[in-house]
Amino acid sequence: MRLRAAFEQVFLARGSGGVEALLVLVRESGARERETLVLAASELPLAAALLGRTLARRDDVESVASCRVRVRRGGALVDDAALGEELRSAFDGERRRAGDEA
Repeated sequence: MRLRAAFEQVFLARGSGGVEALLVLVRESGARERETLVLAASELPLAAALLGRTLARRDDVESVASCRVRVRRGGALVDDAALGEELRSAFDGERRRAGDEA
């Protein structure tokens, strides 16, 4: 069984097959891990929402509450608060739906 994790940062970038998400998570043990997912979305807000719903369905993900969402703009990585809110909203909504179905 995998230790539960909280997400620290997500880097979103448009790619040829959709949006690539590089996830940085912190396990209960304190260990940091990186994971890459390719999301079937053409726009960053849609990708953030899809990622939120996907993470909410994973048993090992405890929280995305303090997760920073970063994107590359003008050659620099910047925080995107709107995408972060999209991710958290989709995560919370999916968790609520799963709780209602249980």
